[in-house]
Amino acid sequence: MQRFDLDQDRLPPGAEILFYDPGVWEEYWAAILLAFPIILLQSSTIIGLGVLEKRRRRAAAELAQQRAEVARLSRVSQLGELSGAIAHELKQPLTSILMNAESGRALLRQSPPDLREIAEILEDIANDDRRAAGVIDNLRKLLGEGAPDFQPVELNDVVRATLRLIRSELIARSVRTDLKLCEAALIATGNAEQLQQVLLNLIFNATDGMADQPRKTRRISIETTLRTDGMREVSVTDTGPGLPEAVRDAAFQPFVTTKAHGMGLGLSISRTIAEAHGGQLHVDGAASKTRAILALPAP
Repeated sequence: MQRFDLDQDRLPPGAEILFYDPGVWEEYWAAILLAFPIILLQSSTIIGLGVLEKRRRRAAAELAQQRAEVARLSRVSQLGELSGAIAHELKQPLTSILMNAESGRALLRQSPPDLREIAEILEDIANDDRRAAGVIDNLRKLLGEGAPDFQPVELNDVVRATLRLIRSELIARSVRTDLKLCEAALIATGNAEQLQQVLLNLIFNATDGMADQPRKTRRISIETTLRTDGMREVSVTDTGPGLPEAVRDAAFQPFVTTKAHGMGLGLSISRTIAEAHGGQLHVDGAASKTRAILALPAP
């Protein structure tokens, strides 16, 4: 019929059509109508899942940003406690620079001037300037915003930099420090400023825990070791009374603290930082001492 352009509707009644090939719609119209709502439902489901995934990623990014901001505010709070020590760390090299400059000026008035002595004075001035610049640069990094930059860091260097920053504060609190660093370099992948923040918090907790003890008994031990499983470990041990049983199991929960004016966020933030580095942080608060252990994986 298609060959001769005949209209099917004009066939006489009772006519039989042989070798007729129906179209796709005529043959499968029922299946097509049944499949259409299924396809529409599946498409809606896929679109909905895509929207949910986009929202999940956005929420995760916002949560990470909020955590970073809370961690930064914690660093600011820590540095607020260190304000006196920081001022002292800056005052020392500045005072030395002033004294050396006055000595150099006096030497220049001599006839002839002692050029060798003047050269040594200028070298001392340059060293003191670099020392002050190092303190300021360390503060700038600790107060920095933005996403942390993860790169290879040497944990012994992190410990040394932290102790340089709080040396005056430890002296003011009459706390002696025993330092036992691993002879081998302890390389881990992480952010040096965030790891320094964790160490600052652990040291502050240790010194606060010994505040009511006689001065001669206040001592903290900081040790770095390479464990047999390859983990890099930094531990801070004090000679305090240990954690009270009431907070021993909840030490890492937010707003749990033994300090009269503490917020109870330090250990919680520190554990978050440790886990973000693929590591662990736990505290052994047995009687007569508290030992906090930070363990980080190999790079």
